[in-house]
Amino acid sequence: MNRITISIIAAIVICSTAAAQDFPQHEFSVNIGGGSAGFQSKPTIGKDYWKGAFSTGLGYHFLFDQNWGVGTGINFAFYNGSISINDYNQKQAATTLTGYEFDFLISSSAYEEKQKVATLTIPLMAQYQYQGEEKLAYYAALGFKVGIPLSAKSQSKGVFTTKGYFPSLNVTIEDIPDYGFVTNRQFPESKTDLGLKTAIMAAAEFGVIWRLENAKSLYAGIYADYGLNNMLDKKNAADNLVAYQYNMPEQFVFTAAANSHAKKMKPLAIGITLRFAFQLQTLKATL
Repeated sequence: MNRITISIIAAIVICSTAAAQDFPQHEFSVNIGGGSAGFQSKPTIGKDYWKGAFSTGLGYHFLFDQNWGVGTGINFAFYNGSISINDYNQKQAATTLTGYEFDFLISSSAYEEKQKVATLTIPLMAQYQYQGEEKLAYYAALGFKVGIPLSAKSQSKGVFTTKGYFPSLNVTIEDIPDYGFVTNRQFPESKTDLGLKTAIMAAAEFGVIWRLENAKSLYAGIYADYGLNNMLDKKNAADNLVAYQYNMPEQFVFTAAANSHAKKMKPLAIGITLRFAFQLQTLKATL
């Protein structure tokens, strides 16, 4: 093949490239989303429930061609879960300040705990989009998210009763607050810290894209996040919701049910998301 032929082929390729359809290479976005969320805690006692979820943040997508791209960003996500326990009855081996051993009995007829967790979430998603009508496209994204806990609190609701059973005497002592035995005492209104680690989540999203003027787009879709690892930090684990202190029996140590009775904590969320995007650079797509 001589130089003239090579030059002609090169010229054809260059002209074809120049005549091809434009597409955005760099896309920046602002997003907001919400739905239902919870934690797959599977408590040894009681049940876990879903509550609300909310997220907002900034995103960036790099498009390899008209269909394929990869996206990341930084988001703030808020998860809300709940654990409910009916007829709670537990005990703790305890010793009085004077050396008497006894069983510290804790009971609650209806206990509810709400968990509120805020995370800094960093996604890494592969995205495919298909152009439908002139101003309408469809997209699907699949990948992972890293969720770094910023704040993790729980708040208890309900009343509890404590008693002391002394086996050596076969006697149960109750309703003496100065010795740690109370009846229908309210759980504290103050929030309890949850010990959580960084979460790794599988993530999926799909929906539609409306092409707007001036290289802008509006995304609307459905998303789902599924926790892959256990966020619960076992170093904060405890045996009971209420613990006895031999040196200060009138004051209790309170622990969240998520710390005391949850087997694990894995975030789980599903909802809708809106994304407003704009492109900064345009390339020529080859035929």
